[in-house]
Amino acid sequence: MKQFFIIIFSAFLLLSCSYFEKKYKKEEIQEVDTIVDYSSIDSFPLFPSCDSIPSEDKQKICSQIKISEHIYASLKSHQFITENSLNDTILVKLEVAKSGEVSLVNIQSSAIIQQEIPKLDSLIADGIDKLPNLKPGIKRGIPVKTVFSLPIILKN
Repeated sequence: MKQFFIIIFSAFLLLSCSYFEKKYKKEEIQEVDTIVDYSSIDSFPLFPSCDSIPSEDKQKICSQIKISEHIYASLKSHQFITENSLNDTILVKLEVAKSGEVSLVNIQSSAIIQQEIPKLDSLIADGIDKLPNLKPGIKRGIPVKTVFSLPIILKN
């Protein structure tokens, strides 16, 4: 009988422990958005002199103009003689690394331009190599690699 009471008393103590525990409110679990869309960025890569402009749209335009001016300056030192008149656009695809280094991905030009000015691709690549480092694109406060296309218009 004594053993029976000891067993019941022990079971009572084990089961009643939950009455003495401090009750905590269950915190609401906030979902963290872990899906990052790298095709869109918060801030585009900026040319060093364009970051003082307050509007992001104007900063982007300024950077595109400055990059184009650098490429055009590298092309101005060469004279191009063509058999036919040209009025065409070349798309230059550029990549800006997290470090801000600019590199050429590819150049899309028509067959006529490639036939008339065969060295144009290498001259554009040389101009891109001489570009200063840009401020990288920003996504959620973190520098990210960015790829964009820059049109270059050829007229003679």
